[in-house]
Amino acid sequence: MLPGRIACFFAGLFIGAVMIYCGLKYHVVRADDGIHFVPKLSAKLSEAYVDVRDWDITQWNEHRSLAAAVTQAEKSHLFKDAASQTLQTQIDSALEILQEKE
Repeated sequence: MLPGRIACFFAGLFIGAVMIYCGLKYHVVRADDGIHFVPKLSAKLSEAYVDVRDWDITQWNEHRSLAAAVTQAEKSHLFKDAASQTLQTQIDSALEILQEKE
């Protein structure tokens, strides 16, 4: 019974080490078109997993290291939805202001 527990311990240790390594080397980015693995520019555990499906330009600006990594990985199509969503939000707010003035 003891060898089984030791094997499970080492399996968990190995899986944890692999996950830490991946967290240091890659951003796992969830987008509308699926999951993307973007190489990090510096080895940090920050922004290991990021869901960008509802991000606007402001949020991309707050995560500049991620934006730089996405650009360098030539996955700039992930920004497209943010630009259109920001524009749509601004148009909606302008229309609301105009409707209130009427």
